[in-house]
Order: sequence, then structure tokens, then C-alpha cells
Amino acid sequence: MVFDRLKTLLATLLALSLAAPALAQQEENPWAKVQRPSSQQSASIGTYTNGCLAGAAEMPMRGEGFQLVRTGRNRHFGHPDTIRFLEEFSRRVARNDLGRIQIGDMSMPRGGPFNSGHRSHQMGLDIDIWYSQDWRAQERPLTEWERDNVSPVPLADEQEHRMLEENWDPRVPKILRIASEDERVERIFVHPTIKRKMCELAGDDNEWLRKVRPWWGHNYHFHVRLTCPEGDRTCKPQRPPRGDPCGPDLDWWFSDEFYAMLRGETPTPERPEPKPLPKQCQQVLIAP
Repeated sequence: MVFDRLKTLLATLLALSLAAPALAQQEENPWAKVQRPSSQQSASIGTYTNGCLAGAAEMPMRGEGFQLVRTGRNRHFGHPDTIRFLEEFSRRVARNDLGRIQIGDMSMPRGGPFNSGHRSHQMGLDIDIWYSQDWRAQERPLTEWERDNVSPVPLADEQEHRMLEENWDPRVPKILRIASEDERVERIFVHPTIKRKMCELAGDDNEWLRKVRPWWGHNYHFHVRLTCPEGDRTCKPQRPPRGDPCGPDLDWWFSDEFYAMLRGETPTPERPEPKPLPKQCQQVLIAP
């Protein structure tokens, strides 16, 4: 049953990516036009793929163990709990001599759907962190031009599902383990090939990999998703991950069935109608 749900979800996402016009091609996306957070009490509203963010906090450009990149997109906002997590996580990475992480997309000032690039990141609890650590980010603050033009380094080939061993960094599993063992983390998404390599390296010591889930893309960054903030009744959580951390659900990503789906050789479902955002999101959008 788990496999059936996964296959249906993947087929639906493929249908959306192939058939649906990007929001960037549509006339209006009011969420992308808002430049500042609302002055409301902080709340993550809805779901990770259909929600918004009230009372967001802005992530600093640079701090102990971290540097923001691609800041021209105005996607460096999150729930205050997300900012606290990132600052604490980055310090742990730095104090374990694992370098300075580069933080990419978070959420827009009031959350909501992006014009392009993600279906999630809508309620301030999703963060993209690059695997590569540019030397310029280690030595000094990046300039505005550098932040928006520095290139990430992929660890896996997205089409062939093979590791790019020349780009592998042995710090990656250690950084991911710090994140995975934090109780505030709900999921970590990585490329299937990267998950398989980490399972091979971990051997029997793989329980920490339960939260680390294979997903397409994510060959140059990992995606950290936090749990709903404590006491926030407007946030809908995910089900906890179950099963063998390195079991059959990982093997399926390298099966003939998956490659047939990826090549468009299997039927895809009709494009679903987009769900309306929660009613509270309209108040977030118009709030001062």
C-alpha cells in the first residue's frame, strides 16, 4: 500500500510538471509580490504544499556556520522556530569542524506558492541547504552578486542516477546526521543515489537515515522539513516515516518501473484541480 501511494504521487507530480503551466507563466501570483512579512502572530497555516506563513522572521545573511545564497529571490523567510533551528544547526556544524553551510530557498515573506521551483516551502518550515561549500563563503561574506551567481556542485547525475564521485564530500553524512537526529526535523529529502550511498556507508548503523527520504532532484542540495511548531493548531503535520530506513522503498527508485515512469512510458493521471489555500491565508495576504 505504501508503494501504491508513492507511485500515484509520483505519477501525479509528473503529470503536473509536464502538463501544467508554471505559475511564472500565469498573470498573477500575489504571494510572490509581497515583500514583507505580516505583523500577525507567527503561525504556519495549512500544509507544506498548500499553505501560508503569518508573522514570518527573516534569516540573517550570514552567521556562525552559515551563509545565505540566491537571496535575490526573496525566499529567505521562515517561522521563527525555523530561524532558531538553522542558527543552532549551523553552529553545531561549524563547531564539529564541518564547514559553513550555504542556505538557499526557504519561504517567501508570507509563504504561499512560489512562481517556480517548488511545490512545498509554503508555510515557513522547509529549507534547502547546498551540499557544496564555496570557499568564498568560508572566508568572508559574499557580495550581493556572488550570492546570486555562485553555482552549487551536484553530487549525483540527475538523469543517470549515478554518483559523481569526484564531487563527493565526506562531511555530507555527518552534516545530515546532525540534522536527522534533531527532534525538530520531520524529513530530509535527498537524491535517491545519495541516499543509497549513505546507506552503504552506514551499514547497520542506519536508524538515523529513517528521516532521510529519496526524492528526485536534490542532487545539489538537501531539503530539511521541520515539524509543525508546538501548539500551532493551524499547521497540518505529516505522518512519521516508517519501515526499513534502507529497504525496498529505496530500491524502487532504481527499478524498471520507476525509469519507465520517468521516461513517460507509463500512463499518468489527469491533472488534478489545485486546492484552494486555507481561508486564514487570505487574512495573511492582506494583513499590514
